[in-house]
Amino acid sequence: MKNNSHKNASILAVCSISTALSVVLLFLGGITFVLAYAMPMLVGLLMIMLKTTFGTKSAWITYTAVALLSFMLVTDKECMLMYVMLFGCYPMIRDAIERLKNKPIKILLKFLFFNIMLTLCQLALVYIFGIPFLSEGEGKYFIIVFAVLMNFLFIIYDKMIDAVTKLYKIKIEKRIKKLFK
Repeated sequence: MKNNSHKNASILAVCSISTALSVVLLFLGGITFVLAYAMPMLVGLLMIMLKTTFGTKSAWITYTAVALLSFMLVTDKECMLMYVMLFGCYPMIRDAIERLKNKPIKILLKFLFFNIMLTLCQLALVYIFGIPFLSEGEGKYFIIVFAVLMNFLFIIYDKMIDAVTKLYKIKIEKRIKKLFK
């Protein structure tokens, strides 16, 4: 029993530190436009470590805590929503999609999820937070360019999840598990 409570305390500590780090990184996402997209992606990759080493439940709990805290503390609402609606939960959702055997269905579901959530994110920014999508002087074609660029970014992020997961499992996971025995 003592060993199990020690393990639970260690998992709680890691999740808490990950939550704090994630909120700080998302807060820093407000510094510039590029970081509003880069920081949610980076924080989403942190979920891989939690999911792989401490279980999916730990990753979902941390994701939820970060989502709630970032809603209150992160001033850049686009950065916060990109994490909450897309990049934070995607590593866990992706696992469920990857279990499917049909590759075209996997690809379709990934893009369907991404594009629905991207659309909802942009609608929330406009209609809930009052942040216009287009500034004066930007043409309507920008919406199409934005969607295409975001889909390319999503492809990169999806590939990055594979690479980071492999790197983590090979180089880092054993060291982290030793720390929490």
